[in-house]
Amino acid sequence: MEVECMKSCMKKLAIWYTPNFKPIITHDELDHIMSTLGFLPMPPVSAAAPAAAWKEYSFPAAGAFLSDSVSPPPRPRLPYPRIDGLHVETYRSFLEALDFYLRMNNLSDLFHIRGMPLHHAHDRRHKWLRMIGDDIVYVYRDGTLDLSTTYKNADSDWNPVLRIVPWKNKML
Repeated sequence: MEVECMKSCMKKLAIWYTPNFKPIITHDELDHIMSTLGFLPMPPVSAAAPAAAWKEYSFPAAGAFLSDSVSPPPRPRLPYPRIDGLHVETYRSFLEALDFYLRMNNLSDLFHIRGMPLHHAHDRRHKWLRMIGDDIVYVYRDGTLDLSTTYKNADSDWNPVLRIVPWKNKML
């Protein structure tokens, strides 16, 4: 009984398109939005594990202002084909890479991250892990935490791209 109650209370994170307030579940849905922002979808790249394919987006307009750069620019990337149920750090890296190119005052006008219930038919075949330190039980799919793209200066610099805002503060 307790296990079933726990399963029904678990939520996964998803990236939502703010203008229409709908979750984006797959790259098919995301590709159109990204192309309107000037990004080109790259073919999915498989890692060593067969279930760990990642899809990146390039920003061709960045060539002029990145020609002086010594380090390679960040590449927005998410696991392929589903982009729901990822670790919060994966979403953070994706949004920070977008903000690097778009330089928007408020990226949440385009995308935001929020929880949604697990879907029995789509989510039952995945292994789910609990995010540490959350009062609410958010889970993420195993293999979707990409440590190579996490924000490098998280301790020394504050980055306003991702802000945790309690839901009660959003209610009018």
